[in-house]
Amino acid sequence: MRRLCYENKDHLMAGVIVAGWDPVSGGAVYNIPLGGSCIPMPFALGGSGSTFIYGLVDAEFKENITKDEALALCKKAVAHAMARDGSSGGSIRTLVATKEGNVKEFVSGNALPYGPAGW
Repeated sequence: MRRLCYENKDHLMAGVIVAGWDPVSGGAVYNIPLGGSCIPMPFALGGSGSTFIYGLVDAEFKENITKDEALALCKKAVAHAMARDGSSGGSIRTLVATKEGNVKEFVSGNALPYGPAGW
């Protein structure tokens, strides 16, 4: 992925966030900007709505966050981004990667934790 981003840096418009789980590192998140660097991060934000939620995530993220806390923060942050950015979609899709496997979840637009439906 890092090589793909670097070799196509003149044709891409965004970096890439890669996350997953493996038996050596456990859970991990990497940010790969257009230049092709691979930077391990405790979390990563991207997309047009991310500018609206950096303060929220900085304030609420903590080291050793539980899976349930992280999932709730993710949904809250994405819902806030969607409420402020017209290009950020209308529903939330999450995937939690663990040793036991991947768990997908879908939150429809009328069940968002923040936004027009909840105002």
